[in-house]
Amino acid sequence: MVNPIRNLKSNEERVNSKKYLHNSDGMSNGVNIQFTVKVPSYTVKDDSVFISGNIPEFGNWDPGKIKLDKAGDFTYQKKFSLPKDIKTEFKFTRGNWEMVEKGKDGEELSNREMTIVKDEKIEFTILNWADNIKIEKKHTLTGNIKFHENFHSKKLNNKRSIIVYLPPDYEKNIKKIYPVLYMHDGQNIFDSATSFTGIEWAVDETVEKLISESKIKEIIIVGIYNNSDRVKEYTPYPDKKHGGGDADKYADFIINDLKPFIDKTYRTLQDRNNTAIMGSSLGGIVSLYIIWKYPEIFSMSGVVSPALWWADYKIFDEIKKSPKKKIKIYFDMGTKEGDTMESFNSAISDVRKLHDILIKQGFVLGKDLEYFEDEGAVHNESAWAKRVHKPLLFFFGK
Repeated sequence: MVNPIRNLKSNEERVNSKKYLHNSDGMSNGVNIQFTVKVPSYTVKDDSVFISGNIPEFGNWDPGKIKLDKAGDFTYQKKFSLPKDIKTEFKFTRGNWEMVEKGKDGEELSNREMTIVKDEKIEFTILNWADNIKIEKKHTLTGNIKFHENFHSKKLNNKRSIIVYLPPDYEKNIKKIYPVLYMHDGQNIFDSATSFTGIEWAVDETVEKLISESKIKEIIIVGIYNNSDRVKEYTPYPDKKHGGGDADKYADFIINDLKPFIDKTYRTLQDRNNTAIMGSSLGGIVSLYIIWKYPEIFSMSGVVSPALWWADYKIFDEIKKSPKKKIKIYFDMGTKEGDTMESFNSAISDVRKLHDILIKQGFVLGKDLEYFEDEGAVHNESAWAKRVHKPLLFFFGK
């Protein structure tokens, strides 16, 4: 399953070029399509059913935004007007990802995919719901892992889980203190059982391997779980199509709520020179924004597959208008991030432009800047897992 807001750039371009209606039942523009969805007979009568997918009409992966209409016993319908030849990915839910559709025996399903080419009526059958499955997912955690549930943010006024990886000698060498890496989308970085897609970044396994090979320093990693406000929290400015813009509040949470707790609870090197932040997609752009605005707290930022297009590339203006910071930045992009050749080229073009801007700022490749284009890589956890060693070596390499 694709994470919310990923690959929205290509869809945004379609919005501008085709000028189609969003979530319309009027059928006045684009290809007219009607979905009929049959749900399992055990589904609670009159329970709400939603479609969630990669285009605005399908809610941009918001699992509880686009509600289907009740059309009979265990039957729901929805009409849309979509542009011709658009490639869609979607799933059906009952309002959140804990109640997403599953296979007959509870197995994970790939996203439904469809390219709309003509007016038509299409029927889908849902075989099972996730909350009806009693199969326990297998955890894939490696190393010394600690959990902190319901961690509260004062300014955001919400709670989330925090997962902490401790290095191999943490319990033995009780006088040693460690650098800290803060990572967004924390449920996706260590554990397949909690990952949004069922695939993890494998950061724990990668760090353990690099430490055992004496290639990096021993470090503490703090995984910050996302929540339903991910889009708001991970975006520095409001986007005219997608909203958002609460990154300063999210940064305040990390700096003034979370970091003091981590520094008090664990043996950390608390200075900026030993504090890093990293994330992918929207987590990539928020990592770039946070280090640029708060270099007194963070000295290293991993900007993985960043959504630089957010708010019409305003992040570029933010960087250009201020002097060079005394920080280290790693950033990258796969050459096939998106769903069309146009979006592939745009994603690479975006990071190349960022590269040029940073070089003009005075950053030096191999010293305080590292850039990588991953040939053939797409936009998902599996791709990031294969190259996560690169920022780790750049920041913490011996």
